[in-house]
Amino acid sequence: MIKTEVTVDNFTISAKIVKTGDDIVIIIGGGKSHIGAVGVSFPTVSIINGDTTITTSVITLPSHKDDIVAKMVSETVAKKLNKKVIVIAGIHFDNLSKNDIDTILKACNELSFKIIEKLG
Repeated sequence: MIKTEVTVDNFTISAKIVKTGDDIVIIIGGGKSHIGAVGVSFPTVSIINGDTTITTSVITLPSHKDDIVAKMVSETVAKKLNKKVIVIAGIHFDNLSKNDIDTILKACNELSFKIIEKLG
């Protein structure tokens, strides 16, 4: 298991990464970590022009917003590494402002590239 994290302002977002064969499972948490959403992304080759695109499916648990992170990170990592990627995301901090949410999303985006560095 590979662990990494990113801190932006006062928010630390962590990732645990497990390689299973050629596939990748990533667990992302922050604050009160939990399971809020699962994103599955995988590369597919277009039958029309042969380009590789990323197909993503997301399951979000009721009353959670973690689907944004699950989709963003799974797609970014799958596209860059051309691998099947599952992201389990659950981030919870109390009393967030819109600016705080933007900061957390920025941290998750940075975390995506840190994950790619660790795996690349």
